[in-house]
Amino acid sequence: MIDSCTVFDCRYPYNPVPVGSFGLDEIGNGHFAYGRFYVDKEGAFALDPIHLKLSKERQEVPRQPDSSYGVLSDAGPNAWGVKLTASILKRNNQPLPANSIEWFLHSWHYGSGCIGFSQHHTEKPNLGVIACRLEDLSAKLQITIDELTINPDTKLTEEDIRLLAPGSSLGGFRPKTVVVHEGMEYIAKFSRPDDVFDVPSVEYATMRLAHKAGINTPDFELRNIANRPVFLIERFDRTKGGARKHYISAHSLLAPSALGIDKRELVTTFSYAGIAEAMRPFNILGQLDCHQLYRRMIFNIFIGNVDDHLRNHALLMESPGRYVLSPAFDIVPHSAAATTPQSIGVGAQGAASTTKNAISQCGRFLLKPDEANTIIEEVRAVISRWQQEFSDSGVTKRDIHILSSCIDFQR
Repeated sequence: MIDSCTVFDCRYPYNPVPVGSFGLDEIGNGHFAYGRFYVDKEGAFALDPIHLKLSKERQEVPRQPDSSYGVLSDAGPNAWGVKLTASILKRNNQPLPANSIEWFLHSWHYGSGCIGFSQHHTEKPNLGVIACRLEDLSAKLQITIDELTINPDTKLTEEDIRLLAPGSSLGGFRPKTVVVHEGMEYIAKFSRPDDVFDVPSVEYATMRLAHKAGINTPDFELRNIANRPVFLIERFDRTKGGARKHYISAHSLLAPSALGIDKRELVTTFSYAGIAEAMRPFNILGQLDCHQLYRRMIFNIFIGNVDDHLRNHALLMESPGRYVLSPAFDIVPHSAAATTPQSIGVGAQGAASTTKNAISQCGRFLLKPDEANTIIEEVRAVISRWQQEFSDSGVTKRDIHILSSCIDFQR
């Protein structure tokens, strides 16, 4: 079993820089040490400005309740990526990774941000296959994705692996891969056979609404591939020149422990306001990003996106130690929204999905009540036209009917 690795800064993928070493002890807790030369290097930055500050001392990286290791795990796979990687390894008669470090080393390094891994500082991270072109996606690939979603023992061809492997480093539940489109990396997100509604089309329509509601979104579009919709969203952690940006999820930023019995944390730290307060000391847009986060919270409440967990919010590093809130992503209505609260806290009533709750702690977003109400009414005005927007985006009448139970702009 491999219990240590070198962590690289891959902002410039073909010239990766070793940053430090990460290892696990016998009970699974982690430790990290920046390289002595790296700390003094011009342009060096802390991988996490709160939990892994730039220092020559060894630092503890406790295993979190979900078995992740903070910002390091942001660059690794989960859910779909784990399933896909397991299928690839099985096809090649290779054993499954035995711990998180082995999972990091099996990554294709297309994950979020700029972090890469190898066993030794003299060995550069394996950048894996080159992302395919959008035109390479096919009906056959869609069938393979459907089969793999249902059956993890689905046999994959070399072509399947070439097309799908870049998506194995990405987080999330939905099947996806990375494609090159108009000179930029995009994430292509596919439907699943067990979807209740046409998720790619609905995500496209929702992002159109979000953009109109004043939410910062990446470029996105909907493509028809082999008579099936595929949602494309530009990678905001990449640049037009092929460089990568450092990325920290809100989950890593807050490092939440398990919720207590009374779930008090939903009122304090495990919340939208908790994100706003944690990012403020090194967020270069300050008040603007706090207001933007509040607007996203209101949008999620109205649109019925109750899967707004901490990994679905993030920061991007603009320069060492200086961050901005990332564009919005993974915003989709959920059919259970009518009876399910938000995934993280909204206000004094915890995760309750109401504007009253949202206003209760608006000051933590540097907003006065009247300013918060202005944002709420601006978002409400856009959401009130959701059915027409969804219809114009190609969402069927059937799916609009299904979603009408969870989208509520009067909450």
